[in-house]
Amino acid sequence: MMNLSEYLTEAGVTQSEFAARVGVTQGVISRLSSGHSLPGLALAVRIENATNGAVKAQNWVRNRLPDTDKGAAA
Repeated sequence: MMNLSEYLTEAGVTQSEFAARVGVTQGVISRLSSGHSLPGLALAVRIENATNGAVKAQNWVRNRLPDTDKGAAA
């Protein structure tokens, strides 16, 4: 699976161009590409659609799921 930064590089798309496609600012795409921020579910889905599935929404969501094994009672 590809991350957003890889997609932008391989597709030859600027952050500004991609931002316009998904309806956010270039700064948002910069933060997402660098890993300093995670999108909400709606934006993650827009990114998946705009990349024709190359960057999956589940990649972003998986990073947000709590580790249910930690501290679980036996």
